[in-house]
Amino acid sequence: MKRSGWTKWEGDRLIREMQDAHTQSAMDAAHVVLEQAKNQVPHDEGTLQRSGMVIPVSDGKRLGFAITFGGGPGTGHPIVPYAVRWHEKRANFQKGRKHRYLVDPFNKYAATAYQQSFQLRGKGLL
Repeated sequence: MKRSGWTKWEGDRLIREMQDAHTQSAMDAAHVVLEQAKNQVPHDEGTLQRSGMVIPVSDGKRLGFAITFGGGPGTGHPIVPYAVRWHEKRANFQKGRKHRYLVDPFNKYAATAYQQSFQLRGKGLL
């Protein structure tokens, strides 16, 4: 008698593939937030805007992603000393730009971008 359903447990493979899908979806979401933030970051000569990037961050157990502006060691961009100041301080920025250029795009786009990416990646696992 043939049993229906799984005949071989492949849970370890499924867990690995789900973790990979999670990691890739988190990276996709970080890039969406970065691109939205580039439209809001204060723009004078474009130095701060061009310094935006997504950087992998790991604590040895988990992998995450940091969205950064302001350059510095390891980024390939010179340090932009006013990056934090203009993120936190209200000012009259030109071109409709604003402070909190990372917080607002993250709150508005990160969850949806992650969910959409994970749904697309997860379909291949079933």
